[in-house]
Amino acid sequence: MKPTMNTLRSCAAVVLAAVLMGSCAGTPAAPPAAPPAAPLAAVAPAQALAPAPTQTAGTLQGPLVSAGFPGLEALSPFARQGLASLSTFQLSNGIPVVVRGNDASPVRHIQLVLRGGSRVATQATAGHELLAMRTMLRGSSKFSYVAIQALLDETSAGMGASGNLEYTSYTLTGLDRYYDKLLPVWASTLTSPLFNQEDFDQVLSEAKLAYQNKEKDPWARTGRQMNAVFFAGHPYEASPDGTKESLAAAKLDAVKAWYAAGFSADRIFIVASGDFDPVALKKDLEANLGSIPDRHVGYPGATPALVAKGGLLKVEHPQSKGIAYVRGDFAAPSPSSPEFMPMNIGMKMFSDLLFNVVRDKYGAVYTPGAYIRNQAANYGSITIYKTNKSGKVKVYIDEASKEFAAGKVLSVDPGSSKDETPRMSIEDALPVYKAQYTNDYFEKLQTNSAAADLIAQSVINTGDCRSWLLDQQRINEATAEQVKAAAKKYLFDAKITWVALGSADTLVPVVAADYEGLASR
Repeated sequence: MKPTMNTLRSCAAVVLAAVLMGSCAGTPAAPPAAPPAAPLAAVAPAQALAPAPTQTAGTLQGPLVSAGFPGLEALSPFARQGLASLSTFQLSNGIPVVVRGNDASPVRHIQLVLRGGSRVATQATAGHELLAMRTMLRGSSKFSYVAIQALLDETSAGMGASGNLEYTSYTLTGLDRYYDKLLPVWASTLTSPLFNQEDFDQVLSEAKLAYQNKEKDPWARTGRQMNAVFFAGHPYEASPDGTKESLAAAKLDAVKAWYAAGFSADRIFIVASGDFDPVALKKDLEANLGSIPDRHVGYPGATPALVAKGGLLKVEHPQSKGIAYVRGDFAAPSPSSPEFMPMNIGMKMFSDLLFNVVRDKYGAVYTPGAYIRNQAANYGSITIYKTNKSGKVKVYIDEASKEFAAGKVLSVDPGSSKDETPRMSIEDALPVYKAQYTNDYFEKLQTNSAAADLIAQSVINTGDCRSWLLDQQRINEATAEQVKAAAKKYLFDAKITWVALGSADTLVPVVAADYEGLASR
């Protein structure tokens, strides 16, 4: 890939995003500060990206909201519109519910969130919660696995369970016209799961196979090795998917015991997104889920911040045959931090620099990247996927790092695309990068399930179901000085933990001294 394509990639999304940012601010959309960008590929209209409106916008009261949220006068039109789409209520057993109304879509999504995730597991019980909930999907005292699958096939609906570091989700997605059929079936698997031995054995077999496949895949194994080192001693240490040892020890009786003791109303909240009538939904959920008992189990409080220990771990993986994989993880600002959006934007800048230097200039890697996540205890990664120049790749990373530390990023001016190393100052490039980040952000809100995920993350990370509505303003308000300060604090002045994985020959030239930090001058 030539620099021309990479340059256009950096600014290709700016047109729609700039329009969206301008319209959300209540002013006529203006062209981006940079020269005209390449035309956008097919993207949904801006109105499809905004939260669905209701009749009036007002302050939100009830569960899953917290003090300190800005008043209406301080909100952007986008945030006001989004706030008007939200409502909350609480079931008789204490389970809080947040509803995002969206009349534009006939697809309804309900997500039951069980707080805790890795934080309530041990190394011995890692992955057991997800095993339990995936077994629950396969049948209840009222509906067999065959009957459930027949209904899902008939209605083109889906039920699923997934786990992560902070919570486990149990979801239902389907068309509104089948909602009355689907909800009682989904709910019955939560309130009266069958826990059949055959079903458990099938789920456990699938979990073990997934683990084995990840161990064979060099990139997946790189991530697993990184997590083992980076999370050691932290509440995230227990993998939500389980380990070889914890899966080997998993038994149906233990899963039943977990459900009897740990599936409790005080760990649960629900997010619903779609064309719901909140009053009717409350009645339906009360009838179907109001029997979930509150066992007063509780869940952990604030997650302690992650701290990178630094250093390099080399892992031999013979099957990679001359190819190495490198990943560096570092602590990052939490989603509630004012540094979060500047750091996100900065990592997009750094990622494009890596692409231009490590791939375009030296041809040393298939795909490089840099990003931060959206966890309560947050962290980021520098990734080198498939390199045949393992002994040189850190030198190339440092070359890009020096330029970024000096305030230079990949130019977003299409006129500079003929240059081998087109560069621009962070200040000049920032408007385009903010527009690009805004576009990427709102593309993730195309479905009700994606919106529900974002709301769930907001509750987990900040305690408030509305906090995601402020993200667009936070992007707009980020300054070049904030981007530079965040990069200095979390990249250049901090420790980074590295993992290099590959066949023995690729690991010989990888020297620990090269990985003591990122070069900044």
